[in-house]
Amino acid sequence: MADGKRKTFKRKSEPEEGRRDSSDELCHYQSSDFATLHREITSRDILLQKLEESVTRLSEDIAPLKDYVTAKMQEEAHIARPQSSDSPEGGTPQDGDQETEEERNNRALNRCVDVMMSLTEIRENNEEKTKKVRGFYEKIYNASPLTSLMLTILERNRGVKVQIDCDSPDISNLVKRLVSLDGEKYNGRVLTHFVDLNGCRVFLGGVTGYPYPEVRLAQRLAQMVIYVLFKNRGFPYDCDDDLHEKVYEKIVQEALQKKRTSGVYMDDLIKNALSMTSSLGREVSLISVVPGMLVEYGSQEGMSKLLEQVPLLTFFFMQHVIPKMRSIVNEQV
Repeated sequence: MADGKRKTFKRKSEPEEGRRDSSDELCHYQSSDFATLHREITSRDILLQKLEESVTRLSEDIAPLKDYVTAKMQEEAHIARPQSSDSPEGGTPQDGDQETEEERNNRALNRCVDVMMSLTEIRENNEEKTKKVRGFYEKIYNASPLTSLMLTILERNRGVKVQIDCDSPDISNLVKRLVSLDGEKYNGRVLTHFVDLNGCRVFLGGVTGYPYPEVRLAQRLAQMVIYVLFKNRGFPYDCDDDLHEKVYEKIVQEALQKKRTSGVYMDDLIKNALSMTSSLGREVSLISVVPGMLVEYGSQEGMSKLLEQVPLLTFFFMQHVIPKMRSIVNEQV
């Protein structure tokens, strides 16, 4: 028994000495879930480099990530201003025009919303319903530079069809039968919103009696934008992009682990996305949480909540999705 005790003591003491000899950085990598990510995929991509630099320290300090996202938000706001200065015909204001930045922004907003309204069919429409739905688009556009960029893509693409029922608590008057991302068959009576990616259609009901219909609309429109951008069933990465596929899968798994951890608060939008039963459903739904929360809470508070609750998802959206959105908009100019 004495020998056994000595062996036990030795096994305990050796790791203690090893930890004292290890550098803080190595210890941090060993204790991080993203050490696995580092081993599995190469560091050739800028996203992975940022993940290695910022995400491995995330459990202790997410300030660098917040700084990065804040800078990106400011950059997007700066980029959006020159874009909004174009005239409705794509030209520049006539000589002598003294248009203010606010006027230019309002003109860009109205142009985008006008197009979205032209793509929207309101059941049993009237002036009141038109005003209400227009307000949805205005709120989405004004919520954040990211959400205005999202609507700009749909404005330029013009391939989506939006159908809205302002009276019914569900979408049964808009669509009878549908299949969810989880592969489950439904009729319209059990859903207040739905996106048909293959048919490029968005359905919204439950406008009266349910909170934040514009948030549900923003999420469904975001899923359509992702579908248009990456052409990969709604996944937020290209079909042959193994790197970002692995990164995003890790992000979803990390969010799922947080959801299952007792005492960890998550917004209902995040929980609902993670409650999908299939990996397709979770991955397609989770990415739309970013614009959804920006619309619900506003740009500053929404981004703060996102960084607190799903920082890696937020980082992925800023580092990977937004540049793709920007490149598409620039190509269409």
